[in-house]
Amino acid sequence: MPEARPVKSISIGYSPCPNDTYVFAHLNGDPGIPLRFRPVLADVETLNQWALEARLGVTKLSFFALGRALRSYALLHAGSALGRGCGPIVVARPGTSPARLRNGRVAAPGELTTARLLLSLYLGRPPRFSQMVFSRVMPAVVRGEAEFGLVIHEGRFTYREYGLEVLLDLGRWWEKETGRPIPLGGIAIRRDLGPDTARDVDRAIRSSLKKSENNASGTMAHVRAHAQEMAPDVIRRHIRLYVNRFTTDLGATGREAVTFLLRCAGDAGLIRPFTLPLMAY
Repeated sequence: MPEARPVKSISIGYSPCPNDTYVFAHLNGDPGIPLRFRPVLADVETLNQWALEARLGVTKLSFFALGRALRSYALLHAGSALGRGCGPIVVARPGTSPARLRNGRVAAPGELTTARLLLSLYLGRPPRFSQMVFSRVMPAVVRGEAEFGLVIHEGRFTYREYGLEVLLDLGRWWEKETGRPIPLGGIAIRRDLGPDTARDVDRAIRSSLKKSENNASGTMAHVRAHAQEMAPDVIRRHIRLYVNRFTTDLGATGREAVTFLLRCAGDAGLIRPFTLPLMAY
């Protein structure tokens, strides 16, 4: 009988967004996986910046941030947010001319979000960004502090509540231009933890996701505890949109989409070309 491996303690960072808390709700629920996770919840841009410091063993991060952190991190096969019809949108007050986007001020979430990368690729250069927490983006547009808002997360479902309209759907643009699903964020592991630990983390993520799917009522109570200001319908739509087959396994299609996005970022001079393997194993 093979000797049991000692249990390893490992930090994992993810956001309080419903898709993350749904996927990771049961990370420590499989006694057959020799890992004990220490969750750290933070907004996505904080996690992106921490990734540049290699602060956490495993972390959710934007794919743009991954492109800047590939020396320290490699991508796992499970846990990603990637799909179709789920990309960032650019919103504005009614009557705003789309032609102003190239030179107007854009309220945008953090510096390393994939949304900022996509808008920069669309325009051929970064626009005039005003950086702020994603929850402040639409209020800033309403107040006239910025002409445009780059919206992520549940903003796809709530922009009408602010009296705003969509001027550009970056996910639709990406899909039309490339034919690929849109990569938004993934789960990465520090390279020094090795491929065996990476496989165990993937197993734990898949096990947690399966438990969430099999225990929807208990899991949703956990999700709602981290999204108390979000309407229940918005929570459900958020999960349906961002948790899909790519969350279980990127597969060849997902891996190729991420590789292509990072290659585009490198060609645009927004990240350094990468030579290390993208995947952890």
